[in-house]
Amino acid sequence: MRKFLPFAALILGSITLTSAGAQEQPPAAAAETSAPQAKPLSAADKAAAIDLLAQRLSAKYIFADVGDKMATAIRGHLRSGDYDKAATHAEFAEMVTADIQAVNPDKHLRIRYVANGAKPDRPRPSFKQGMPADFRQRMTEVGKYWNFEFEKVERLPGNIMYVKFDAFFDADIGKAAATAAMNFAASGNAMIIDLRENGGGDPRMVAHVASYLLGDKKVHLSDIVFRADKETNTFWSNPAVPGARFGADKPVYVLTSSKTFSAAEDFTYNLQAIKRITVVGETSKGGAHPIQPFRIDPYLVAVIPVGRSINPITKGNWEGTGVKPDVAISADKALAKANALALRQVLPQIDDPEDRPILEKKLAELEASL
Repeated sequence: MRKFLPFAALILGSITLTSAGAQEQPPAAAAETSAPQAKPLSAADKAAAIDLLAQRLSAKYIFADVGDKMATAIRGHLRSGDYDKAATHAEFAEMVTADIQAVNPDKHLRIRYVANGAKPDRPRPSFKQGMPADFRQRMTEVGKYWNFEFEKVERLPGNIMYVKFDAFFDADIGKAAATAAMNFAASGNAMIIDLRENGGGDPRMVAHVASYLLGDKKVHLSDIVFRADKETNTFWSNPAVPGARFGADKPVYVLTSSKTFSAAEDFTYNLQAIKRITVVGETSKGGAHPIQPFRIDPYLVAVIPVGRSINPITKGNWEGTGVKPDVAISADKALAKANALALRQVLPQIDDPEDRPILEKKLAELEASL
């Protein structure tokens, strides 16, 4: 069963499991599911949580006017008694999330019930500094268990390299795994990067992986602007990444689905903007706002987007729209389509009299399946 660890998990200071991942957990995460349930919420508890949430939305949400609208909406729902029927923290979190999403459908924005207790607020994590020291060891153990989210690195016929990973793990911890994968793939004639199940992660890892697909000059990939802190973080490629690079000239296909989210969209959107990749698959999920958690109750965390990504070429991002594929096809056929496109591109380079007919047969089979 799969599990991903987006940068959101790093920020929240907890292990976030997908519904599928709940069936298989690393030791570091297993203890969280056995915590005692919180007591039912009182009317006073709900009022206090709504008041604190409203304050945080107005002060921290990336767009001040939208934050104010959401704050006004939930205060109105509280006055109208709409939350009276919520008997548990989980029900209350679901209702409030629906109400703020109704005002502003930001896919990163939600209220989260934390059964083992919400952690106190921390300063917003810095992309320059990485995760807090007290969380690093735990995340390292989890990263090793999941191989830092790298699922497969494989050579396909025609010397086409296939790389699948399901999160951009924290760069301080997962960079070595990414380096090993990209070094292995560097000698390919083409590359397919599978992000169909990639739920996001660390933008520093985005820049690290992208660097292997670019040339000898630094490329400005993106900026992340934080409203409340009046801070901008800038991300560039690094021509000096360790080992061999795939380089800037050979074809790269990136597979996407409706599950591709957050930092995975960042990677795809920014490389698509500079025409470095061909995106194959479905429009991605559409979340471009980094988050910060705020405790609004001993068992509730408000996950609030506090920043927004800006591409230096488009001057925008993929929030709400997703990344549009260059070659639109259902996610389950995206790999076959990209493989066929890559084979067509590399076949003129293949002059081996034994290998070429095998590849031509493989291409015909792929195209017939589509």
